[in-house]
Amino acid sequence: MQERNQELVDKYYARGIAASEKGELELAIEDYTEAITLDPKFAQAYYQRGLAHAKNGELDKAVEDYTTAIELKSDYADAYYNRGGAFLRLGKRERAEADLTTARNMGVDAITALDKILKDYDRAWKVLGNS
Repeated sequence: MQERNQELVDKYYARGIAASEKGELELAIEDYTEAITLDPKFAQAYYQRGLAHAKNGELDKAVEDYTTAIELKSDYADAYYNRGGAFLRLGKRERAEADLTTARNMGVDAITALDKILKDYDRAWKVLGNS
C-alpha cells in the first residue's frame, strides 16, 4: 500500500475510534468503512466496525464484521470473544459457546470476559429504563 494511502487508512481508523468513544456510532461506522475501502485486509477496522454495529444493536452486521476480521487474522481472540457475545444475544447458543471457548483457548481471561458481559447487560438493563 502506498504511504499516502496508509496515512488515509490510519486517519479514518483513528477518527472512527474517537467517534466510537464519543458514542457517535454512525460516524464511527462510516470512518471504519472508509478505512476498509482503502485497505480491505485491515482486520482491526472490521473488528472495530463490528463493535460499533453491536453497540448500535446491529448484531447481524457485527457478526459479519467479526467473521471477516477472523478470516483475515485467524488468531484474533477478541473477535472470537465478541462474535460469541453477539451470537449469545442473537440466541445462537451453540455458536456462541464455540466462539467463547475458542477465545478462552486463545488466552482471553474468563474473569475479564465475564465482567465485560455483565457490564454490557447492566448498561442495557438501565437503557431499557430499569434501575
